[in-house]
Amino acid sequence: MKKLLLTTILAFATMFASAQFMAITTISKVKGTPACDMANLADCEVYEGDTKPTEEDSWNVTDKIGIGYQVNEKIMIGVTKDGEDAYELLARYTIKDGIWATCVYNHDDESEAEMKDKIDIGVGYSFKVWKELYIEPNYTMPMKEDAEGSFNIGVAYRF
Repeated sequence: MKKLLLTTILAFATMFASAQFMAITTISKVKGTPACDMANLADCEVYEGDTKPTEEDSWNVTDKIGIGYQVNEKIMIGVTKDGEDAYELLARYTIKDGIWATCVYNHDDESEAEMKDKIDIGVGYSFKVWKELYIEPNYTMPMKEDAEGSFNIGVAYRF
């Protein structure tokens, strides 16, 4: 029993010593709120989803942020949190030389949607910018019927 315990401890210690973690995020554009809305004018047209109180659009790097664990050279698993406080489980499979396929499960306890409606699939490329910093353009598409895909730009840092 003592040997089994020591072997298990040694296996976990070497697993974490050689592990590669990554911090990942998606860069997204946030549309600005019209300036007339800031002045509380009654005849101002306000658009749904406007959150920023300026006329100009801006970029958000914390809208979808997470951490991943590189299981081996081909597989990465992780968890992300989107801007709506929902957690997503992430799996990524490296196909070849920085090209990868991804599957994201949008975990929502309150949703009664089918399992396939909560899954997004996609493909992307990791472009090394500097040391362990990567830019990751990718295309993601929901599995829902009649849903449109989206092109995203991500940033990853590998530890």
